[in-house]
Amino acid sequence: MRLMLERYMTRPNLRADPATRVEQVRVRFRDGQVRGEWVERPGSGPRDAAVLLYVHGGGFVVGSPRSHRGLTSELSARTKRPVFSLDYRRAPEYPYPAAVDDVLRAYAWLLDSGVSAEDIVVCGDSAGGHLALGLPPRADRAGLPVPAGVVALSPVVDPTMSMSKRWLTSKHPKAPVHFTDAGRALMEPHWRGVAPSDPELLLTNDDLTVMPPVLVQASDAELLTGDAEHYVEKLNAVGGNGRLSLYHRKIHVFQIAHRVSRAASDALDEIARFVDEVSTHHAGS
Repeated sequence: MRLMLERYMTRPNLRADPATRVEQVRVRFRDGQVRGEWVERPGSGPRDAAVLLYVHGGGFVVGSPRSHRGLTSELSARTKRPVFSLDYRRAPEYPYPAAVDDVLRAYAWLLDSGVSAEDIVVCGDSAGGHLALGLPPRADRAGLPVPAGVVALSPVVDPTMSMSKRWLTSKHPKAPVHFTDAGRALMEPHWRGVAPSDPELLLTNDDLTVMPPVLVQASDAELLTGDAEHYVEKLNAVGGNGRLSLYHRKIHVFQIAHRVSRAASDALDEIARFVDEVSTHHAGS
């Protein structure tokens, strides 16, 4: 599965622009390692100013900075910021809380390197969206400032897929539920042994009052539409600043197809505006 995804995501129409600069990172930090890569397009600015921390998707078991380099490269170009794309530990070899710990460690490493929290926006897609949305409450519990904002693309909010199944059966009673069962099976190695109601698993049970501004993008016709809608609704109910953009009849994490889809390109422009709005450093400064 890992090999298949990397081959698919590095096809000519999805791979990174040739002008992309990539620098591999593997450093000891505190009680573990920070691994990943800096992805920078020309004009992206210094790494100690405004930065994106990107957390790739793949059901907590597949995906990598390399598979998502086409997307992170374009995010660097659109936001004019360096992107640190995290290579977190994946299940089944490393179940929860390995990925959670790696995201928090990478965020603390960026803070330690001199980047202020007000200039870090955390982005993630699918399972990476789950990890990105979960970071601010974890950072707060660790005594760290929360980032300037979070961007979640088709995020998983409930890895058990119970929320998705309820949404699917309510909106499309005749739709087969085996797709949600497959999603649950894919992600189960990550959360096996963790209570389904644990706030670090079911994100709507966490402390949403500490969340910074959040932009959630999803398709209006995917399995995780209900997760996106429910999360933003719960966030705004506690006084948060959550924005939901649903794009009509698109695939899961459609933003990867920005070269061939006008909607995907528009979505990346929306992300760039959001990042510029919530950060203290504006694009190109």
